[in-house]
Amino acid sequence: MLSAQHIKEKILHYLDPEVREVLDIGRYLITSGGKGIRPLLTLMVCDALGGDVEKVLPLAVGIEYVHVASLLHDDVVDGAQTRRGKKSANVLFGNQACILTGDYMYAKALSLYARYGNLQSVEVLSDAVMKMSQGQLVELRSLGQLIDMGTYIKIIDYKTGALFGACMAVGALMAGRRDYWDFYRVGILAGRAFQLVDDALDYSGQEERLGKPVGSDLAEGKCTYPLICLYPILGDEVKALFYEGRHDELRRKVLELGGVDTTVRRAQEELDKVLDFLQGLGVGEQLREILVKLVQRES
Repeated sequence: MLSAQHIKEKILHYLDPEVREVLDIGRYLITSGGKGIRPLLTLMVCDALGGDVEKVLPLAVGIEYVHVASLLHDDVVDGAQTRRGKKSANVLFGNQACILTGDYMYAKALSLYARYGNLQSVEVLSDAVMKMSQGQLVELRSLGQLIDMGTYIKIIDYKTGALFGACMAVGALMAGRRDYWDFYRVGILAGRAFQLVDDALDYSGQEERLGKPVGSDLAEGKCTYPLICLYPILGDEVKALFYEGRHDELRRKVLELGGVDTTVRRAQEELDKVLDFLQGLGVGEQLREILVKLVQRES
C-alpha cells in the first residue's frame, strides 16, 4: 500500500495548473493537515479486492480534488474564517480566487477520470458531486431551523456520505467488481458514521483536535444529531434555547442528557453495517480496521 506522503505528493503532482494562484491555493489546503482519508479509502478498497493500486491512484487523487473543491466552495458560502486550525483559504486568497480554484479542481478530477477511468467511474463521481451540491443547498435552507431527522440524514448522506460512497465504488469498480453500486451505498453509510462522530465532537471535542471552536456548528445555526435525538426529552425547551441563541446552555443540556453518547452509538450502528457487508465478501481485515479508525478518529 502507498504511503500517505506518496499519496499527497501525487495529489500535488496531478494538479498541474498553468496559473500559479491555483497551485498556491491548492497546496495551502492539501498540506494544511488533512489526512487524505478519501483517497486512502479508495486505494484500500481496490487493494482489498485484488485490484491494481497504481491503476486506481489517479482516480483516488481525483476524489481528493472533489473534496478540496467542496471545502473551498463551502468556506466561501459559509463565510468561514478558519479551516483545520488555520486561516481559511478564502480569508487569505479571497472568495473569487477560491471559487475559481474549486472549479478548476472539479474539472481536473473529471479530466483524470476521462483519462484513467471509464464511463462507469465518471458516472459514479458525477453522482457524488450532484448529491454533494444538493446536500449543501438543503443545509443552507435549513440553517437556523430545528430540522427533523430525515432532513438531517439527507444532508449528511449527500454532503459527506456520497463522496465516501464514490471512494468505495471506484475502488471496487477498478478492481473489476460489477456490484460497485453496492459499495457506493455502503460507502454512504460509512460517511454517515464519520459525520455523526464529527457532529458529536462539535459538542464534546477539543478545539485543538477539531481545528475550530467547539460548538461552532451549533453557533452557526446547524441542527445536528446530538440535538435532534433529544427532541422528545427537551420538548418545547429546545425551541426556546435554540431560537433565542442560548447555544452554550443548549450544548450543556445536550451533554448532560446524553445526546453525544446516543450519537456515537448511532455512528457505531452505521459502521457495523459497513463492516458486516465487507465481512460477507471476505474482504481483508486491514480495510475493516482502517474504517474503524477513520470513523472513530483513532488515527
